[in-house]
Amino acid sequence: MKPKIYLAGPIFGATGAEANDWRRDMIARLAPHGIIGISPLRCEPMVGTRYDLHYADPCFGTPAAILGKNFLDLRACDLTLAYLPSPPEVAELGAIADRMGSLSGVVSSIVGPVDSEETEAIAADAESLKRIVRKGVQRSVGTIGEISWCYALQKPLAIVSDDPLVRHHPFFTEQANWKLSTLDEAERLIVGLFADYARS
Repeated sequence: MKPKIYLAGPIFGATGAEANDWRRDMIARLAPHGIIGISPLRCEPMVGTRYDLHYADPCFGTPAAILGKNFLDLRACDLTLAYLPSPPEVAELGAIADRMGSLSGVVSSIVGPVDSEETEAIAADAESLKRIVRKGVQRSVGTIGEISWCYALQKPLAIVSDDPLVRHHPFFTEQANWKLSTLDEAERLIVGLFADYARS
């Protein structure tokens, strides 16, 4: 039987590309080695431009159906790869801080002639800050739950993260068998662990 790897990671609030691109890439990387990547999104609908927590689909869209499917997948797989990248808001806040960092530029735009391009950039930054403050910097609560399922079921777990908050949290430091920084490391780990099983 071919080894199966459950691909846990952010879904709620993610765009189709944010949620699926890394999973499709990992599935394609593992396939030549006879290893199957299992995406929890293979049958979850996306309504609109971002994934939500509830859809009208009774098979795959309700919270109970989503949890049931994800738990089934995690139990059936040989290892869970949990990908927890820094939330996009962290980089966005850093970029806004960099742009707004030069107080003299802001003051000169208020006191001196107003540059419409700079005014538009400041207005866009202010709107981004308002949105982030309303939403908060999101971590994937669902993936944290799946990490705990792995720990409780004693299933092998590799976590990949570049997020400083995640990397110093006990869920990362204590529950993961492997603590990695990149998906390239995860591919090397998974192929090293499972390629011989896939050939037998």
